Amino acid sequence: MRLEVAVSNRLLAYAPKPETVPPAQWRRIAPVVRSLGFLTVAAGPYGPDVIMTPLARLVAWAEAQGLPLEPSVLLDQSTVERFILVGCRDMAANSRRTCSSQLRRASEALLLDQLGQHPPIRLKAIATPVAPYPPAEVAHWLIWAQSLPTPSQRRNACLLFCLGIGCGLAVEDLVYVQGRDIRPGPTGRALVNVHGRRPRTVVCRYAYEELLLAEAEAIPADAYVFRPDWQNRTSKHIASDWLAKYPRIIGRCDSAVLQTQRLRTTWLVDLLNAGLPLTVILKASGLATLHSLSRYLVFLSDVSEAEACDLLRGAAA
Repeated sequence: MRLEVAVSNRLLAYAPKPETVPPAQWRRIAPVVRSLGFLTVAAGPYGPDVIMTPLARLVAWAEAQGLPLEPSVLLDQSTVERFILVGCRDMAANSRRTCSSQLRRASEALLLDQLGQHPPIRLKAIATPVAPYPPAEVAHWLIWAQSLPTPSQRRNACLLFCLGIGCGLAVEDLVYVQGRDIRPGPTGRALVNVHGRRPRTVVCRYAYEELLLAEAEAIPADAYVFRPDWQNRTSKHIASDWLAKYPRIIGRCDSAVLQTQRLRTTWLVDLLNAGLPLTVILKASGLATLHSLSRYLVFLSDVSEAEACDLLRGAAA
């Protein structure tokens, strides 16, 4: 059982936040958690960045319950089930479900690995992309973002809206944008530096660049532009939890809450309809392959037969 050096180093360097596991307890259980980490990463579907915190929570709870800190006990299905029911009461419902799923799959993978078997093939339905927002709804949501009661709420909503529909940022990219990352470029353009798994610089669409630059102007260089007071930037719900607090105020929108995924889809479909080179779209979106764009073909505008003929023929030499 061997892991890549980089993966091993991440396992060894891991330490939970103090509010997750107190430092004194972590010093006692760290060898157990890292040992479990090596076993589950080698056998299971998750990397260190995903599975180590659930494992740390599980082992900390098991120690407090007086359970033997052995892999066969800790990752037994009955232990995992009891931990989810009893040890995760203080977690939000979505976080509890995620933790439960991760530990169950890790337990299953480790058991099968010890038996010399392969995990069962998991059937997965083809993902159906969410539809882009029609122009009327885009206008309504822009009014909504600019109509929230407080300056902080308006800034969060406007930046979320502009970075989504104007720059095509997914939530995992958007939450790490800081004040220094949004800057004016030549001829009034707004440029956004994106970090994380898909680092790149994106030029904001013309219709949203002025609002984006205006809202970002007062944000300190080292502050996050969206929800700067939110500490857990890795949470999948950092945007959805915030948006759920501010339901629509415009009755003509067909959705109760603004959807960040639909903002990105709207941006992608607009670029495809505008006829931008696919290489430009891939680079700006952070997508790796043309296959990633194929799901959006159903939303593209039709081209008349006459226009299609002219495009296929090309210009005369």
